[in-house]
Amino acid sequence: MTVSHATIHLLPEALCNKIAAGEVVERPASVVKELLENSLDAGATEILIELQAGGKKLIRVADNGRGMNRQDVFLSLERHATSKISCDTDLFALQTLGFRGEALASIASVSRFLLQSCATDQGLGQQIYAEGGAVRRAEEIGLPRGTVVEVRNLFFNLPARRKFLRKEPTELSHAADVVTKQALANPTVCFRLKHNDRLLLDLRRENGLRERFAALLGRSLLKDMLEIDQPSGAELRLTGLISQPRLTRSATSHIYTFINGRYIRDRVVQHAVMAGYRHLLMKGRYPVVALFLQIDPAQVDINVHPTKHEVRFREQGLVHDFIVHSLQQVLRPADWLDHPPTTVAPEPGATIPSDSLPRPDIVAPAVNEGPAAYHAEPRPAAATVAPNSPAAPATDFSTTAAGLPAEQLPLPESETGGFFTRLQILGQYHQSYLLCQDTDDLILVDQHAAHERIGFEKLRHAYAVGSVPSQALLFPQILELDYRSAMALEEHRAELERLGFEVEPFGGKSFALKSIPQVLADRDVGQLVIDVALELEKVGRAGQLEESIDEVLILMACHGVIRANQALTTEEGKALLRELDQIDFKANCPHGRPVMQRLTLTEVERLFRRQ
Repeated sequence: MTVSHATIHLLPEALCNKIAAGEVVERPASVVKELLENSLDAGATEILIELQAGGKKLIRVADNGRGMNRQDVFLSLERHATSKISCDTDLFALQTLGFRGEALASIASVSRFLLQSCATDQGLGQQIYAEGGAVRRAEEIGLPRGTVVEVRNLFFNLPARRKFLRKEPTELSHAADVVTKQALANPTVCFRLKHNDRLLLDLRRENGLRERFAALLGRSLLKDMLEIDQPSGAELRLTGLISQPRLTRSATSHIYTFINGRYIRDRVVQHAVMAGYRHLLMKGRYPVVALFLQIDPAQVDINVHPTKHEVRFREQGLVHDFIVHSLQQVLRPADWLDHPPTTVAPEPGATIPSDSLPRPDIVAPAVNEGPAAYHAEPRPAAATVAPNSPAAPATDFSTTAAGLPAEQLPLPESETGGFFTRLQILGQYHQSYLLCQDTDDLILVDQHAAHERIGFEKLRHAYAVGSVPSQALLFPQILELDYRSAMALEEHRAELERLGFEVEPFGGKSFALKSIPQVLADRDVGQLVIDVALELEKVGRAGQLEESIDEVLILMACHGVIRANQALTTEEGKALLRELDQIDFKANCPHGRPVMQRLTLTEVERLFRRQ
């Protein structure tokens, strides 16, 4: 008779810790993150981080927070031992950064680990040393109040994992990025970062975010940052700094988002940030933001992943729309256009040396990388056609950019003497740019970008109120479609009508296009109608629908406005500037290109060596 043996068995505690370490400890930066969170939860006001070889040889974090007594020191190395929660309801009322209780045990299991802590002012603390998770010695030592954690030879007992670590500068940059994020979220805490005994970062305690932002990311950026503070009842509040559309980066590395003080990389929040800048940034450009969302802990689950970077909102759409609306409330007025940029002199203080941290998002970056050069169409030599000549017809400003009578669009009236209205027009350069004067400054206005934004905003308003003017076709255009396109077109006929397209079934999978928007009167729009219907068919939620509609409106606006290389009279230029003052988001065209550029008198005089 054969005796069967059980194939399921319990894993040893040491192996469990190593598995947990694989989830929590990816690289030295992961250790830095966990230890900093513990220090901040302990109420530390001064934190020293010391690294060697990018953290591969040594990670040492010392703080002056609440320390631990002898019993707590031993318990802290047990799996899921924590002082942060006691029952399941505590998971939905978290006010601390750490709470799972596996960090120290996991770190100790893959390193040579030393923990020193003192919970009193009597100068007597506890020390415990472990290798690979096994405690080797424990003793009392003299120590001031606070905690010191040393992590040496990370992954010494997991050579396969150690091989995945990158070169020293790369690991250092990741660790420094963690310190940057924690320092942004905690400006009242002093942070110091050393690498190979060299001081890289020395941050004093600050009263607010602006000074901490300047110390970390560059004081020169402050002049292009806008403050945001948008409450929404008692459950939501968004604060922080966001960049003007002219300050951008080529990657998302400068988008710092925090929920209840915790740094997160959440797709919903990231999408909301970019949606807030929709039609203000060029493709492939990203803003610089440091945003802090305060939300009722019961409305967000941060226990989705061991790293706690991902979260789940109870009302995802509400949070998304709140962030979008809050950003647009600050960006919409474009008040910064009225103020010339000022040079911010650097203040004495420690910075992160560029030769120590290879990543540009850790070093104070340049003020602006600048948008890519844009030409609406090929530019020939400067035209010699006089304004209003037969070859350069005058633009009719009695109607809007979208071909809509102005009286049909009750847009908000600009204040008397709006910024653009006050500009003195000096002339037109290359029949593409209005040269204007604002007191002592020279202003260049891109006439195509300006009119494109005007046309887009008015078309968007007309769509919202269901009054995009259409034009009947003399002979309806018959559209022969496949089954999927026909179904999409039938399902979204109402949306197409709001856009100015009148489409009727014509039997089977065919449709008759009877009317089109006035602004597209000179275009073959049959394929456009099909493409729009298919795009709408792919829509899964309202935000995507709005984006799809906006893309159509941009296309419609672009083909009904002033072009580059088009002569304008002074009166036409003034009319364009007046309309610009009557719309929102006037600083950029819908593609994100800037509408205007400013040259101060100082900059002009410097060009002529007068300064």
